[in-house]
Amino acid sequence: MLELTPSQVTTFIFNCLKTRQIPYIAGPAGIGKSDINFQVASSFNLLPLDIRLSQKLPEDLTGMPSICPTTGKAIYLPFDTFPMVGDPIPDGYDGWLVFLDELSSASDEVWAAIYSLLLGHTVGGKKLHEKALIVAAGNRASDSAIARELPDTLITRLRCATMKVCPIDWGNWASNLKNNINNAVTEFIAKNPDMLLSLIPSSSREELETYGTPRGWEGASKFLNLHERRVNSILLEGNPPSAQQMKVIPEDIAFNIYSSVGFMEGKALIEYYNENLTIPYVWEVAQSASSIRIPGSPIGRAQLTEDLAKYFIESGAQSREAILLYMNRNDAEVRTLFCTLIKEKLGETVSDKALIEDINKRLMVVISQPSTGTIAN
Repeated sequence: MLELTPSQVTTFIFNCLKTRQIPYIAGPAGIGKSDINFQVASSFNLLPLDIRLSQKLPEDLTGMPSICPTTGKAIYLPFDTFPMVGDPIPDGYDGWLVFLDELSSASDEVWAAIYSLLLGHTVGGKKLHEKALIVAAGNRASDSAIARELPDTLITRLRCATMKVCPIDWGNWASNLKNNINNAVTEFIAKNPDMLLSLIPSSSREELETYGTPRGWEGASKFLNLHERRVNSILLEGNPPSAQQMKVIPEDIAFNIYSSVGFMEGKALIEYYNENLTIPYVWEVAQSASSIRIPGSPIGRAQLTEDLAKYFIESGAQSREAILLYMNRNDAEVRTLFCTLIKEKLGETVSDKALIEDINKRLMVVISQPSTGTIAN
């Protein structure tokens, strides 16, 4: 079967909808199939209608039998599940995206009832609204899910593809600030891409044992964010001497992370967080410059360096000495960043220039000066 990355799936769905054909995206649970369809709905400015076919009855798709008062004949009255011809388009949208999820988990009767919707865009003999587009998704029979192989009668009515995980695509999604994914998770998956989806055959897992999935890593990120909010809330009340220890992931948060991505994966994430992304506070550096740990991640070192540069400008001589001692323990790239930030924050007075020169000399940094020459014609 055709296997596509999330970014390829997005384009695949776009092309199907532009030609008014129905895409069907299959794949393991928790890899983001539903999220992509909602992103597509947003791109087309369509109101998403999430319809879980595993929870539907045939009459939900065909309509409720009734008697026409004019002819006395039996007719089907559709439920308000689907937008039909004559329905007003929702304010602020250009139509609807009818998302038929869990198609492979539906009953035989629902499969039979859905043929007219897939082939003729009709419900109970009545036409679906022309501004309603259809997409479908589900798990495969091999995905350890409540799912079956689709019959040919459905496969031939759909444009089918399997979605596979792609750490690069996931990293791009996770880096978008609006998705609020903790930097620790983003960096951890970038360094350990095989853990993004660490599928374990159901026969080899204990009951209720979880494993790493994109959905699970998003959940782990939420628990890390909860931990950081908790620490920040406590620190706002003062600077307790054990602040560094407080930032280490506690047992209760660890339990939640294990439940999201599995014990081995969760333990690896927590160790990475504790060792690489627990960033000291500037006042901790000023108090213990020779022993405070240096963050292991580039993002952590850059963030701390920026904070220290600001703190340096605002501090007295004793704290400045401590900060320079700490900065001398860092590599040349970090020291150069510190000197550059100090230069940007200070003015052009004689004393400012003298201070900058002294800092550069003590940190063994040479800041290149912009050329004042002219470019030959």
